[in-house]
Amino acid sequence: MRPGDIVDVSLDWPLVGRDREITRLKDALLAPAGAGALLIGDAGVGKSRLASAALDACEHAGCLVERVVPTPGWQDVPFGAVVNLLPAPASGVADAFRQLTENLRERAAGRTVVIGVDDAQWLDDASVVVLERLLIARAVNLLVVARGDTPGLRSVAALRRAGELERIDVSRLNRSEVAALVTSALGARTDGLTLDLLWRWTLGNPLFLREVLRRGRACGELRCDGEIWRWHRADDPASLRLADLVTMTVEELSEPEREALTYVAYAEPIPLTMLEALVAPAVAERLEERGMLRLHTVATRAMVRLGHPLYGEAVRAGTGPLRARRVMRELAEVAEPVAESPGDRMQVVSWRCHAGLPVDGRQLLAAVEDALRRGGASLARRLAQHLPAPLDTWHTGRAAVAQGRPAEADPLLAAAYELLPEAADRARAAALRALNLFWGLRRPQDSLAVLAQATRQLPAEVHHELLAAEAGIAVFCGRGTEALDAVGAALSQPSTDPLLETAVTPLRPYLLVFGGAPGQAVTEFSTGDLSASEIWPTMRAATQSCHVHALVMCGKLVEATDVAERYYRDAVAHGSSDAVGLLAMMCGVCAGDAGRITEADRWTREALAVTDHHTLFPIRANILAMTAWWAAHLGECDRAAAALAEVATVVPPGSSFGDYTAVSEAWVLAASRHRDAAVTRLWELAERFRTSGLVSSAVEALHLLSRILPSPEVAAELKAVADLSDSPLFRWHADYAEHLAVGDPQQLEVASEQWAVRGYGALAVEAAAFAEAGYRRRCDAAASRLAHRLTQLRGTCVGFWPPWLPPRAPAAAALTRREREVCALAGTGLGNVDIAERLVLSVRTVENHLQRAYDKLGVRTRGDLAAALEALER
Repeated sequence: MRPGDIVDVSLDWPLVGRDREITRLKDALLAPAGAGALLIGDAGVGKSRLASAALDACEHAGCLVERVVPTPGWQDVPFGAVVNLLPAPASGVADAFRQLTENLRERAAGRTVVIGVDDAQWLDDASVVVLERLLIARAVNLLVVARGDTPGLRSVAALRRAGELERIDVSRLNRSEVAALVTSALGARTDGLTLDLLWRWTLGNPLFLREVLRRGRACGELRCDGEIWRWHRADDPASLRLADLVTMTVEELSEPEREALTYVAYAEPIPLTMLEALVAPAVAERLEERGMLRLHTVATRAMVRLGHPLYGEAVRAGTGPLRARRVMRELAEVAEPVAESPGDRMQVVSWRCHAGLPVDGRQLLAAVEDALRRGGASLARRLAQHLPAPLDTWHTGRAAVAQGRPAEADPLLAAAYELLPEAADRARAAALRALNLFWGLRRPQDSLAVLAQATRQLPAEVHHELLAAEAGIAVFCGRGTEALDAVGAALSQPSTDPLLETAVTPLRPYLLVFGGAPGQAVTEFSTGDLSASEIWPTMRAATQSCHVHALVMCGKLVEATDVAERYYRDAVAHGSSDAVGLLAMMCGVCAGDAGRITEADRWTREALAVTDHHTLFPIRANILAMTAWWAAHLGECDRAAAALAEVATVVPPGSSFGDYTAVSEAWVLAASRHRDAAVTRLWELAERFRTSGLVSSAVEALHLLSRILPSPEVAAELKAVADLSDSPLFRWHADYAEHLAVGDPQQLEVASEQWAVRGYGALAVEAAAFAEAGYRRRCDAAASRLAHRLTQLRGTCVGFWPPWLPPRAPAAAALTRREREVCALAGTGLGNVDIAERLVLSVRTVENHLQRAYDKLGVRTRGDLAAALEALER
């Protein structure tokens, strides 16, 4: 399959997550005659695909397999379902049974006979009787496929009574299975937000999933960017016309049933007591029995949801504006008398607004605030439009910031500053606008001008509301101790605006991490002193990212990996692309430090794909820097250089945030075999970072320098800087630098073992390579042992062999045929996508083949492949 192709017919659609069912089906169908299986499941869960795979397996096992597919049009025709199995027209059941028995016995020649019956609910009565008698006579085994609402149907029940049919229920796919199916169908990695959308739209129904993918590709919303598939608009699936898949079901409902479904579609999850106050309980019960409603418990409340999101889409698409207003008015009237919690009251206010009913101003303002605090920026923005001026402008601007829409937020916040009557509110508007201008729109001078204007025009008693913005700007303008003082002031006099308060939250752990105190940051996270608010998903992710980074810098890599993946799932659930990008990058950091370089690169590609020039610049710049970092690790220096060049277009003038990027630049220089330039650059960076108080960044620069050019001078400097920190990892770096400077192979061998135990695969490879070279220079027999260990380590750290390591002996394993094909095409200049299309592979498979081949051939770039392959031929 080529990348970009979507499997079309059911027989080609990948079968994922069904191994257990396949095994049970094979056991049932290969049993002694007279047995079989009843496959039950909802429409679209993949019963037919699963049955087909099981019948194929029976054919491969040597059985005679016949497939019967009844249809509604033949249900009234005697023997209509089995007509193709009859050699001649049957005069009755006895004649049909005789013909079938003789025909199947002759063709089977002693083999087991298996008959598969799909859509058994459409079997005609005569065919049911014949199949029933075949089972009783133990002439066949039977696989019966039926919808979940039909197992009690007379035809299905009769067949199950006649034979020993094991019931096998086919459930929907879970999240991980959906992800695997999407990857298999698309042939390349898909970003987490897209996978989350696909899960929420389809709830694991393979039929719905296939239609979403097909139509997403057809309308261009699902596109492959940088070898990462991404959905470019998070519209609901109605935009794909998927409601057509369930429209017939909804149209079959009675008016009371449709009315009940409409209430749930506009209010889910709706308390059961509330629904029963709106419709007769028997109506809701019928919908539940049909799978169109689901009952579950939240705390102690019985809540009702739709059986599938598409039911809601179909209902809402067919509901006119007048009916929708009436439905929401009735929902509000029933809910308002019993609304106790802030969430309940917020929902009532929302319904009243949509229904055009009057709303108390204080209740409306409270609902806006509550929606924003709960992370519901979209709802807050819709409700804010019903507030009187200028509150509507102010709160719409705040919601736009929380939504990550800086260009929309700026004019609203500017207007709010001019129009709001209260000085404190004007100060908050100025502070939020300044942050938005600096972080979101990359206009530092304008942001400083806004703060200066507010300081001049507003009374001193409200100036503390400006501290959050001053801190946010100071941290990313590299002002050292001034940044620490600004953050301290903002924390000691916090703003009463939750957005500004949330903006300050990640600044303290950020400064701790890069100031050489990651251990203190870890402690503050573990004690709950640092927590991530729901209100601004991007700031929540920034705080979470600092937690991961602190764990990484303390050497707690396993814990950091678990935490990063948990935070990544949280970001996906919050639906913020900037948050997902930032935490995907951190997952990549954990994978890369563990030595899984290609996995780190894939994570970073996802981070790059889900963010863009609208992303807050510190996040986008970091992602680009890490893109260059891992690309350089893999020897892809051109791609690394392109990412670094883009950083210059992202970081605003006056900001020195590009400091971390500078370490990546040094790595790219070293990877490009410009060692002297890299060494000079790293010395400069180490001095600058240390002078600025960025202890962790200084250690990062010196750690890389100690590996590129081991020396006692570098080791001593690294130890001196590491001693300024509370990080165990930095002390390990200092010890390793000393071992490299001494060059004793025994010490380096021990260091390699230690790095491996700690989980740092790339450093374990590096230390083992230096140890093996040292033993070889001594003509020590230990070199052979290290060579074997090095081969094992390289197997788990594919693609990593920086140019400062000793030359590699050729790997023992020869290229496989497929690796040779991929390398030959790559050597001509073809990209991974083109190679995948040419060889009918997924992009990820091509990538893996190339990295293994690079490792075997001892090359780092595509440009080296042609010569390496030619040498191999000689």
